[in-house]
Amino acid sequence: MGRVLFIAECRRRIVARKGFDPWYRRFGMCFDENTSARSLDTAVIRRLARGNEDSSSAFYELIMGIKGLGHAARFHFLDARTKMCVTDITLFLLDLVRFEAMFRLGWLENYRYLEVPLLDIIEDFPQKFSESRHSSPVLCSTHPLYKEYAAQFEFDRPSFVRRLIPEAIKVFCDPGDDIG
Repeated sequence: MGRVLFIAECRRRIVARKGFDPWYRRFGMCFDENTSARSLDTAVIRRLARGNEDSSSAFYELIMGIKGLGHAARFHFLDARTKMCVTDITLFLLDLVRFEAMFRLGWLENYRYLEVPLLDIIEDFPQKFSESRHSSPVLCSTHPLYKEYAAQFEFDRPSFVRRLIPEAIKVFCDPGDDIG
């Protein structure tokens, strides 16, 4: 039994190394099988949270590397079903990175998916995470708009939080910096 666990751990490390290798070149930092949105460096979050072509490409690199689909440049040559799967995971990861930025600003309460390794999210997305892609964390009670948030119907609260994303990106990602 111990040997099976060791092989599974080695496989995880190998898959993570393969998936995160382009991120090492892109960001100049080391990532591993336990890297989560919570553990990402602030500079990495600033680059990824923007949702521009650079961040999309970075997510494609990671997802396609982990799933063994080749380089991000091949994204447009994937079959429609696979491309949609990669896109869904990309959008979920983009949300997580943005929620982490908002958490670091003190705008959101903790969100359980921020601590899940990105490797697990990518590998298990259809089975475990696709149902959660439209959920969002709770707005922190110290946020200036909390009373307005609390007055919303429960099912309207996720969209309320998502409407705060553009402002969070402006605040978190200094517009005067040279990133993206």
